Amino acid sequence: MNRNQDSAGISLLYCYYTIGNTAKGITKRHRQFAKLMKGVLQGMNTFRFLKYFGLLFVFLGAIIGGGLLASGIGGGGGSLIFMGLMFIALFCGIGGFFAWFGIDHLRREERIADEGTVYMGKIFDYKEDGQVLYNGMPTLSLVVRYMKDGVIRQAVVRTGQVDTAAFPRGSTVSVSILDGEAALIPGSVTDQKLPDEENLMNPDLDPEGVHSSLGVSCPSCGAGLMVPYGMAAVCPYCGRKVTVREDGTVR
Repeated sequence: MNRNQDSAGISLLYCYYTIGNTAKGITKRHRQFAKLMKGVLQGMNTFRFLKYFGLLFVFLGAIIGGGLLASGIGGGGGSLIFMGLMFIALFCGIGGFFAWFGIDHLRREERIADEGTVYMGKIFDYKEDGQVLYNGMPTLSLVVRYMKDGVIRQAVVRTGQVDTAAFPRGSTVSVSILDGEAALIPGSVTDQKLPDEENLMNPDLDPEGVHSSLGVSCPSCGAGLMVPYGMAAVCPYCGRKVTVREDGTVR
């Protein structure tokens, strides 16, 4: 092999090395961007995503379709005019629907949060919301139990997310109730203990079957508390477990 062949071989190897490093750099940046977008989308409420996704479609349809339409009108091209109208109708129609759906739900949640009554409760269970899909998966609804006028109530609250990690079972949350609809107060998930959480998390308790509670005094410290018939509650002052039987006997 002569010197020219050696130089050509070295140059070829250098090209392969350069292309390989460039490809690795692009792949690394692509993975970093994909990871970033995945984190953004996972942390975003589905309805907020639908709002921005729809508005983006409307924007693209108006820009691209408007450009094709203007070119067709200026140049006398009927095909460009047709394509422009199709772009506007398709993108703006689909995007407008998604944007309307997301904005409508967000406004309804805001109205419930602003005008409703806020209660603190416990995340008792989860339900799948098949009406709204995210990446082909049903979104998550929370089954929240709370106390209202001494009676245990239950509400199903949409989260717009698919991951339960942000909503651990047994956590304390604040929900707003208005006309039978519930909305989650953003950022209200905590590990705060509630006086009635033992009853709220009792799997044997049917909220529909519990209709009233009894006002009693704690046998240890005398503090007043409400205990549902046939259930128990922990005194928030001394920590004693107070039970009220079905017949109203306190122990």
